[in-house]
Amino acid sequence: MFGKKAVIIGAVLVLTLAGFVLGQAVNAAIGSPGDQNDPLVTKSYVDIEAGKLQVQIDELTNEADTLRGEIAGLRSEIDKLK
Repeated sequence: MFGKKAVIIGAVLVLTLAGFVLGQAVNAAIGSPGDQNDPLVTKSYVDIEAGKLQVQIDELTNEADTLRGEIAGLRSEIDKLK
C-alpha cells in the first residue's frame, strides 16, 4: 500500500517538474513580450498616436499664442487707463 502511494506521488512530482521545465523552455524560445521579436505595440500604431498628439500640441500652441496676443492687448489697454 505504501509503495503504491509513493510511486503515485513520485510520478506527480516528476510530471510537475517536467511541466515546469518544459514551460520555461517554451517561454525562453518565444521570448519576452516587448522585445524586438514580440513588440507590445507596432511602430505604425505609435506613429499614428504620435501624429494625433502632434496635432493636439499644434492646436494648443496656436491657442496659447492667441491668448498671449489677447493678454498683450489687455495690458496695453490697462496701461492707457493709468
